[in-house]
Amino acid sequence: MTGVFPFWEKVVAPVLEAAGVQRLVEIGALRGEQTKLILDRLGPGAELHVIDPVPEFDPDEHGARFGEQYVFHRALSLDVLGGLAPMDAALVDGDHNWYTVVNELRLLGQVARKHGAPLPVLVLHDVGWPYGRRDLYYDPDTIPAEFRHPHRRAGMRPGRSELAASGGMSAGLWNAEHEGGPRNGVRTALDDWTAAHDRPVRTVVLPLYFGLAIVAEEERLARQPALAAALDHVESAEGRLALIELGEGIRVRAQAQHHAVGADLRARLAEAEAGETAQTGPH
Repeated sequence: MTGVFPFWEKVVAPVLEAAGVQRLVEIGALRGEQTKLILDRLGPGAELHVIDPVPEFDPDEHGARFGEQYVFHRALSLDVLGGLAPMDAALVDGDHNWYTVVNELRLLGQVARKHGAPLPVLVLHDVGWPYGRRDLYYDPDTIPAEFRHPHRRAGMRPGRSELAASGGMSAGLWNAEHEGGPRNGVRTALDDWTAAHDRPVRTVVLPLYFGLAIVAEEERLARQPALAAALDHVESAEGRLALIELGEGIRVRAQAQHHAVGADLRARLAEAEAGETAQTGPH
């Protein structure tokens, strides 16, 4: 499941509708769960570009199902974005490191300026812990050496800058050895891009499920009051209550899955022990 997926109904879809989005790029699709949701919600005139170098689904099946509305790019985002038409919105949830994200945002902005179009509405996942201030490299060789932090396959624990000696979150991935500092992490990339961007933007950050940020230029918000109202709703008391309910739903499902996995493991251990007892007889 991509990180944006849980936010779809309560946050992302209403914002995209309010923005009148018809051309959308999704950077990082994983198993492709959002494709049907996006195209169903945006309607038959929508055009969805999906960028993922290693998808966990069959893009040909999606292409056959959705036709000309769907364009798949099996490539790195930085090799694709500069050649696309201006986008109305971008879901950014690919390689979670400063170099990739800051350049994705730059390319999206450059294409918009080149064509005299507004900046896409930007939706970025993983602006919170653990990758808000720490780089992840799915393939370190795709990042220029001067932009790579020291990294290794080791997990992370909340509140600790250094990687865990054992266990921890995402222990099988290439994580930067330390959290924080310059040019490190998705939120840092967003902050640095925002500081350098030539027009004022509004940024809404949701500190939930690893963090979601929504970014829109103030000029666009002035032209699209429905979009401004959608962002106001997200930040309102009613919108925050909906996020609390969303967060509790995510927690409950995760806890239920944890208990189910634990129960399954205990059952298999008990079955194995019973089998050993049957073979050896009572002691």
